[in-house]
Order: sequence, then C-alpha cells, then structure tokens
Amino acid sequence: MVTDRAFVTRNVAVLREAQNALNVAFGAILSAYVGVSLTEIDNRPFDHAVLARFFLGLAVFILCLCVGNSVILRGDYRLGAVFLVLAGGAAAAAHHEALVLGFEGAILRILSACWVVGLLGSNAALTAINYIHHRNRI
Repeated sequence: MVTDRAFVTRNVAVLREAQNALNVAFGAILSAYVGVSLTEIDNRPFDHAVLARFFLGLAVFILCLCVGNSVILRGDYRLGAVFLVLAGGAAAAAHHEALVLGFEGAILRILSACWVVGLLGSNAALTAINYIHHRNRI
C-alpha cells in the first residue's frame, strides 16, 4: 500500500518533470519568436540598450516564474506569490521594451499567459489529485 506521503511525493516529482518540459517548450517557442522578430529589426536601426533591457526583463520573468512555481509546490504560497508578482513586473517591463523594438505585443502576451496558466494549472491539478486521494482516506 502506498502511503499518503509517498503518493504526494511521487506526484510532485512527476509534475516537476512535466513542468521542466513545459518550460523548455515555451522557452523554445519564445526564443523562436524573438529570433524571427530580431531578423525583422535587422532591416532598420534599433537601440541596443532597449534590446538589452528586453532580454534582462525576459530573463527575470522566466527566473521569477520558475522559482515562484517551485516555491508554491513546496507549499510556501506567500513567497511564491511574491515571486509571481515580480515575474509579472518583469514581464510588463520586457513587454514595454519589446513594443519599443517593434515586436508584436499580442504574441508575447499570449505566450506568457499560456506559460503561466500551464504552470499554475498543473499545480492546481496536482492539488486536486492530492485532495481527492486524501479525501477518500478520511
């Protein structure tokens, strides 16, 4: 018989692997879009400082999103929320710089929203599975 703790631990491990694949997939899609957009920028002059701020904002968004999600999986929801708010601020800053560069803002918003919904939705699914499993044991 599988104990409740082993059940939760195994589910969290599976979810982390799935979320790593999700992060890689969205990172690749986002990188491809940025690469295509940069080839369009090559046809006209652009500000290198704005491009650097865009990449910095994007890096902080990805870092805070992933760290916030991991902290939420550990059960520290308050700290996770802080990281997710920081991720949102970094995404907004990167989005502003992307618009200055001439990127399509709607595509960046859709990609970011899908990424966040995918991560947090999978957390919600894990929580529901664990709740149903524990509910039947009580």
